[in-house]
Amino acid sequence: MATEIKHSVASPASTPESEDVRSTSSTRNYSWFRGVFFNATIVGVAAFTAPGLWNAMQAVGAGGQQTPYLVMAGNAILFALMTFTCLAGSVLANRFGLKAAFIFGTSGYVLYSAALYCNNRYRTKWFIYLGSAACGITAGVFWAAEGAIMLSYPEPKNRGKYLAYWLAYRNGGSIIGGVINLAFNYAGKKTGKLNWRTYIVFVVLQCFGPAVGCLLSPPEKVQRRNGTKVQISERIHTKDEIKAILKLLTRKDFLLVVPFFIYVTWNQPYISAYVSLYFSVRARALASLVGAVSQICATLIMGSFLDWQRLSLNTRAKVSYIAMMSLIGGCWVWGIVVQRGYSHHKPALDWNDASFGRGWALYVFWQVNFALTYNYGYWLVGYMAKENREIVRYTSVVRAVEAAGQCVASGISSTKTPLIRETGVNFALWGLAVIPTYLVVRNIGVTLYGADGEKGEDETPKLAEGGVKEIQVKH
Repeated sequence: MATEIKHSVASPASTPESEDVRSTSSTRNYSWFRGVFFNATIVGVAAFTAPGLWNAMQAVGAGGQQTPYLVMAGNAILFALMTFTCLAGSVLANRFGLKAAFIFGTSGYVLYSAALYCNNRYRTKWFIYLGSAACGITAGVFWAAEGAIMLSYPEPKNRGKYLAYWLAYRNGGSIIGGVINLAFNYAGKKTGKLNWRTYIVFVVLQCFGPAVGCLLSPPEKVQRRNGTKVQISERIHTKDEIKAILKLLTRKDFLLVVPFFIYVTWNQPYISAYVSLYFSVRARALASLVGAVSQICATLIMGSFLDWQRLSLNTRAKVSYIAMMSLIGGCWVWGIVVQRGYSHHKPALDWNDASFGRGWALYVFWQVNFALTYNYGYWLVGYMAKENREIVRYTSVVRAVEAAGQCVASGISSTKTPLIRETGVNFALWGLAVIPTYLVVRNIGVTLYGADGEKGEDETPKLAEGGVKEIQVKH
């Protein structure tokens, strides 16, 4: 019978020997389908079939419809419901587990695509509201669950690369969607709506989401290559979980990053309306494809930099944040110049037009900026969480903040508000987010180490109080 011996190690010098015993034992029993890479792939494929293809439809502008107003009204309902279901994501994960929450979260996206198909072909309006509501209820849980999984399953030193890997699948949905969009709509030289056959492919692909989710391993069965285990949080009473969420909402570092997470998705309805109103159908399809490829390249570069061990954690956090926000600010200055011109003389641009490149390239940059803020936001949250249980809570509340912002922005875009005003609002939100978020970023690796206690300078775990670290070795 196995016996369990606890060693209290007062000196870090003897730690590697004990760690080697644990690592060797874990490696001997390693199962590839329990590994971090396989589970990250499952999350990625599910993200591909669910939000990835959803993003592909939004990237072509207004879900592929001729005008954005009905779709944006539906999206306002979607994100209003998501605000509440994202907050409930932590409670549901605590009650039913991350895997069950994840599978449930993939189930509503197909109804949204079916609603767009019916509206495009039969002009059915009520299904847009029903499909948006169904997607909002389930997607909020999915957003919270997928983020918690991708922050807690990988080792801290590989978190940036795994976030980029996961988002590559999500953006891969946009790539495939872009190919589908372009294949069915390459002849559309004028503004208008997508071919109705486009949506059939989306509906079929999104049906696979729940089945893929069933292959996910629960946290307690995940195996890391270095032998360490995913920290498992004991389930607590629902009332206690709600109290913990409310307490987190009043934490200073969370309040400082609220403007950043409001900004992250606020611009999506605007840029969707922008591309749908000013560009031909095939130019919109091409934009969805090129934008997705650019997003993957950008997030892979950022993810690699965030895990680059030659620089301290604090330096990586600050340099990447400053570079990202500088790029975004420059693009909004560019956007104001372009939008002013389009507001005075509304174009209908195709890729054969001489003035096509200036406004179309701006749209691609906006998509890249969104991917960068999305990736960095998750990485930041991973270090703000002080214990493993807080990872789920943080991903739930920040996604709720994002959903609330996108709900308001979609409501604005569902009206005929001049787009130049929306450009100004987005620029202002960027300005409001820059400094408060930096006040948190500068503490990464200094006072904020993440749930796994990663130190900023040498990337080694923090010891328990008194310099004593407990290691369990089974013989």
